[in-house]
Amino acid sequence: MYSNRHIAHSSASRFRQSLVWTLLITFFFCIAMPYNADAARKKTRSKAKTTATSRKKRSKKRTSSRSSGNWALTAKDVNPDSTGPEMKSAKSSSKRKVTVEKPDLDLIRTATLDPANKMYFPNLMKKFQRNDTTMTAEEFRYLYLGYMFQEDYDPYRESPYSAITDSYRSKSSHTKEEIDTIRKYAELTLRDNPFDLRQMSFLVHVLKERRKDMSAKIWEYRLEHLLGAIKSTGTGEDQENAWFVIYPAHEYDMVQLMGYQAVDANLIEPGFDYIVVQPEEDTARRLRDKVQKGFYFDVRQVHRQYELKHPEETEEEEDDTTGEPVGEPASDPDDTPALDPDDIPAE
Repeated sequence: MYSNRHIAHSSASRFRQSLVWTLLITFFFCIAMPYNADAARKKTRSKAKTTATSRKKRSKKRTSSRSSGNWALTAKDVNPDSTGPEMKSAKSSSKRKVTVEKPDLDLIRTATLDPANKMYFPNLMKKFQRNDTTMTAEEFRYLYLGYMFQEDYDPYRESPYSAITDSYRSKSSHTKEEIDTIRKYAELTLRDNPFDLRQMSFLVHVLKERRKDMSAKIWEYRLEHLLGAIKSTGTGEDQENAWFVIYPAHEYDMVQLMGYQAVDANLIEPGFDYIVVQPEEDTARRLRDKVQKGFYFDVRQVHRQYELKHPEETEEEEDDTTGEPVGEPASDPDDTPALDPDDIPAE
């Protein structure tokens, strides 16, 4: 009997010891868990940060290689029907095609000069300058083409600031000081001429290079919609479907946008420019037998407005076409002196 009590006591003692150890192990495990979880979270955040940094470096490298040697936007960057300044992919852009319609310039002139009209030019310009993303494609079209009928419009005026940025265009990358200089004078140029697409495109490029992404998107939004306004005026394939531009320089911007390089230019009366082009490698590979040899631009209104603003130069050109000094009568054939018989050689 003593033996049975001793065995029972020993069993109970081992059970209590086992229970104590189980409780101790559980206690230490519970204490250790938060530290392990924190360590796991820290490890996860560290890994995520490393991944994000790597992705950012790869993105920066792609941006740098894409813009190297060519700061201008390409066709896939232009989406005139977007509702915000964000860049659209080629796939999403293809769903929002530009509506092409030959512009009625008389109607645009009347609307943009009428303070009671919703297309009154000063009101459109205010919306444009405050980056109003509610502006429609039609409003951008009236804004762009309507500028030709404004008092300060001059199709061949050049800003004194634009030449300062020209020396930096051939460089694929720029220092911080160079970017600040480019930004300053590009913005001054655009205050003087809000439709200088080349300065606008260059400004977008350097702002991206400087990682000023929000400012770059604002200017990019303006640029893509102005280019969309030009593209909406025609196809450029012939005179009947020629593109309308307000500056001759925009002809070359459109050619580059379409993936071509301008190699020659011809003036076709009564006021069309024909830009002879050569496709870039990507364009030639993509279009193959549909590659364009040239594009037509309608500049009749540009010439008309220039003549209205500079009538004195037009008169000088008309005087020069006579081939004679201004103010002197042309020579009369009857006034030609007769030949002296002594000057006639003997037969």
